[in-house]
This record gives sequence, structure tokens and C-alpha cells, in this order.
Amino acid sequence: MTNHCTPRFFKALSNLEHNYPQAFHNPSVQLDDVVSPLDPDFRIIKDFRDVIRENDWKKYHSDHGLQAEIASCLHRYMGVYEIAEYLGMDAKMIGNTIRDTPKLKRIIDKSRRDFSQIVVYDRKSGDYTLVRTMYSAARKVGISTASIKFYVNDRHCSYWIHNRYKVKRKVWFDEDNGM
Repeated sequence: MTNHCTPRFFKALSNLEHNYPQAFHNPSVQLDDVVSPLDPDFRIIKDFRDVIRENDWKKYHSDHGLQAEIASCLHRYMGVYEIAEYLGMDAKMIGNTIRDTPKLKRIIDKSRRDFSQIVVYDRKSGDYTLVRTMYSAARKVGISTASIKFYVNDRHCSYWIHNRYKVKRKVWFDEDNGM
């Protein structure tokens, strides 16, 4: 942090304190609310904040405990914003960690792939078929793609299609151990 505390930074901080004393002496007033974003002194402060935030990201990025916590959340099918809220962190930092960690990226890719794949059960033949898209599932079952979305989006759908087929997303099929 000391590498970024330059005389220019301290001069900008002093100018802001001189021009906007209410933001520095009143805890209920935030500097961001009072100062124009185009103010050159405020831009120096914002650049400093960004550098600090980036250094914090690097510190958390190397933390294997954080990666394990994110992996646990991903296995519960939480999104990036839900994980950020759950961990009390910035969503951008969570996204960067996922993108730059091969293990987490594999988990995300697998869940996306599994969520798009659909298992079709044919009770006449007693056979399970894995299809890659909703369009393929709709063709196999014999209904329109728009109609099959109703069945696929309901995780515990008890309806039979043409009194013969049931469909379920692969991710739910694996988690629920069947139809």
C-alpha cells in the first residue's frame, strides 16, 4: 500500500478535505455523495481505491479457503451474485476468482453443460435418453420446443407427456437420483 501513497495522492486528499470539509468531519456524509466524479483530485482517490481493491483481490485470489468456499456454493447451484452476497464480497472479485481458477471454471462449465442437457424417460420401453438441447428433447417427445419448456423448468414435474414420456434437466436428474 505504501508504494501507492505518493505526494500527488496526499495533495489530492488535502485539497478534497479543504474543499469538502463536511465529508471528512461528518461520518454520515460520504465523499462519493458530495464530490463530482469528474473532479481531478477525486479521480486520484478513486484510482488509489481501485489499486487497493485489486491488491485485496490478489490476496483473496491466492487464498485456497476462499476457493473452497466458492466451490461449495457452486455445487449448491448458486450464481455469482448470490455467492458474493453470501460471502459478503464484491461480485467482480468472485467472478475473477472463478475465471482465473481452473478447478472453479470446470465446476461452472459442468453445471452449465448439465443444466442444458435433458434426460427423457420413456415408460413404454423403460429407457432413459440423454439429449443435448431442448429442441432435441422436443423432437424426441413429439411436442413443440415452447411446450417442453413447461415440463423441463418444473423440477419435480408429475405430468406425463403423451402418457408416455417424462423430461428432466440432467443436473436435477443426477441430484435427485432419477425421475
